[in-house]
Amino acid sequence: MTERGPSEPAADVASYGEGDKQRLADLERRVREAEDALRLSNGKLRMALDIGRIGAWERNLDTGEITGTPTFKANLGLPPDASLTYDAFQKLVHPGDVERMNQAMVFALKTKTDFNVEYRVIRPDGRIGRVLVRGGAIFEGDRPVRLMGITQDVTAREKAKEDMHSAQRRQEFLLNLNDQLRSLESPDAIMEATAQSLGRFLKVDCAGYGEVDEERGIILVEREWSKGAIGNEGRAYRLYDFLPTMMAELKQGRPIFVEDIKTDPRADSSDVQAAYSTINARSALAVPLLKNQKLTAVLYMHSSEPRAWFGDELSLVEDVAERTWTAVEKARAEIELRETDARFRLIAESLPALVWILNPKTELLYTNERWVTYSGLSPEEALGHSWTRAIHPDDMARMSQELVPVVTLHTPYVTEARYRSHEGVYRWHLIQGATIHSPTGEFKGWVGTSVDIHDLKVTEEALRASEEQLRIALQAARMGDWTWHTATNTCTLSQRAAEIFGLPHGMIAKEEVEKRIHPSDLPRVLEEKASAIRNRTDFSIELRVRRLHDDALVWVASQGKVTYNQDGTVSRVTGIVQDVTDRKHAEEGQQLLIRELHHRVKNTLATVQAIVGSTARTASSIDEFYQGFVGRIVSLARTHNLLTEDLWQKAALEDLVQTELGPYEDEARNRIAIDGPHVELPSEAAVPIGMAIHELTTNAAKHGALSTFGGQVEVSWRIVQAERAMLQFTWVERGGPRVSTPTRQGFVSRLLQRVLATQLQADVAMEFPEEGLCFSMTMPIPGDPPLFNPG
Repeated sequence: MTERGPSEPAADVASYGEGDKQRLADLERRVREAEDALRLSNGKLRMALDIGRIGAWERNLDTGEITGTPTFKANLGLPPDASLTYDAFQKLVHPGDVERMNQAMVFALKTKTDFNVEYRVIRPDGRIGRVLVRGGAIFEGDRPVRLMGITQDVTAREKAKEDMHSAQRRQEFLLNLNDQLRSLESPDAIMEATAQSLGRFLKVDCAGYGEVDEERGIILVEREWSKGAIGNEGRAYRLYDFLPTMMAELKQGRPIFVEDIKTDPRADSSDVQAAYSTINARSALAVPLLKNQKLTAVLYMHSSEPRAWFGDELSLVEDVAERTWTAVEKARAEIELRETDARFRLIAESLPALVWILNPKTELLYTNERWVTYSGLSPEEALGHSWTRAIHPDDMARMSQELVPVVTLHTPYVTEARYRSHEGVYRWHLIQGATIHSPTGEFKGWVGTSVDIHDLKVTEEALRASEEQLRIALQAARMGDWTWHTATNTCTLSQRAAEIFGLPHGMIAKEEVEKRIHPSDLPRVLEEKASAIRNRTDFSIELRVRRLHDDALVWVASQGKVTYNQDGTVSRVTGIVQDVTDRKHAEEGQQLLIRELHHRVKNTLATVQAIVGSTARTASSIDEFYQGFVGRIVSLARTHNLLTEDLWQKAALEDLVQTELGPYEDEARNRIAIDGPHVELPSEAAVPIGMAIHELTTNAAKHGALSTFGGQVEVSWRIVQAERAMLQFTWVERGGPRVSTPTRQGFVSRLLQRVLATQLQADVAMEFPEEGLCFSMTMPIPGDPPLFNPG
């Protein structure tokens, strides 16, 4: 058979033999498969390009024609059907990037390598974009005939980089500004520093911070910064001069932008133009600061040239305005505080009374010179709790009770007490203390006076008939008083008593008061009152009350006294009430702590008892018993230290391991390996596990991997989730003396296999391969929910 040329007609199929027919059929099949694969590959390529927003292009080096996908043309800002030549393409490239792009292509053609270059394009609509192009040449022999490749629009990426850089610069500026403002104490210095820093950062000609006088429509500027000049002082601007609507817009919290006053339609007035001309400004920005819906201050800046103001600049100025206001107000508050303190001390030293300040712990922080002279103490000794030692013991005992609700509830206090002078003479003083709170409402203590009323008290000795009433009144400080009128079966409640019961102040039906008493306490209350009436005694009772206004259940202590008519019938019952809810809750908490302490002590004693017994059974001598017992008690103490640091709640497994193994680590830090997630163990698990780790460590130091140079201990654990969280703990020793299975069970084995299995339901396994001891334990993690963090 002769070979047929490519242009010869096909011979009749019948002229071929059967073998030729089969080969021809195979060839046609392979051609079809190759065409299908090519179409599939081209489809995948188009989809990949579309998804990645990547454009493909090809340039004919002979004709200069460039063809490409719609995405490629969109990257250049061209429509999909636009035709493009290389000359036209070069006109789209930014002039600053043309030479660099051509050099990259020339180098690629010369070295027959691919090129990768990024350049800017000026799109037909005037927008500037960034394009990344990658490609290479196709050669016929040594002659390049076509360039082809892909393009990707990276404008957004570069914009993000620029935004990030700008944000970083703004953040550094704000940090530096904060450091600068923190060191300044004068409000004027703060205003000037802010204006100067912001003006230089934004590269404007003038910047200032001023406070607004709405009634006069002006902004008062204590400090203004100008480029190349010393800050101006004491200036005032009429806001209406710069824009007719400026004041109204600022009061609504809207910033004012002026990009070019010459073309701004709001500034068509010659007066406005003259105002800007006076300050040599073509562009300006003013940011208002509103506090409590009131225009408080304005941070402004202007330049002598037109300027566009961007959103990030506005946000920066708004941030700086807020920081400036805060710093200025803080500085003024500190100045006012110093002035107030000076006035207070001047008044305190001139008053004919002892003037003092107590902290929340009732310790004297300040006292005037009169107290130093009266007490005979030095200024240093006069502080602290010196006042308690100067008060008469009888009065101090009474005041200790009175001060309980005062200290607890942070209330004012008024009482009378006798102070001992340096001559040993007691004199009566009227003590009046008012509470002190910070601007945020935090309780700071009391400020008060102690006025000498001794001469008045001597005169009042003749009024003993009213002494009992005075005593009750003094004891009832911050307590409520009530009266039950038997004739009308009504109760009169004082303001405080009404607050305690949650009832209206004044007279109210007795049944309304009894409705507030807890049903379980009401029979006891009625019986107590009836018993007092029968036995002609006073009564005192504690009961629960359901307040009306908020339905809260509070504990109340009530004391009462019965007054009788001449015929022996009851006239009225008077008394006082006090809210003792906090004390009741404190008593309940104390009982809970006592029960918890009993539980912890029993557990600790049981552990110590087990250590004594087990150590005694395994020790061969008194010294061995002593060393083993002391080591185990020290380990128990270390575990207890970890627990008490968390108020006996839990200890981290990593801390237990590190506490025991840490001392054996070498400088290269390759002897101890600890790996596992954070697991917090409650006390009932931490104690036995801590003891187990101690025994493993001691055993390794005496007989195992830690007893020789180069020995290693690897401790690891992990959390496995089954029906509940399980802890898998592994201890592996390597590089120590050869290990063999022990012939008898020691303390370590009993502790690990009995205590852990009994107390923690742990599955414990110990293996003794020659290279070192292997210990493993699997146990459920106590606690609901489990106290671990697998993170």
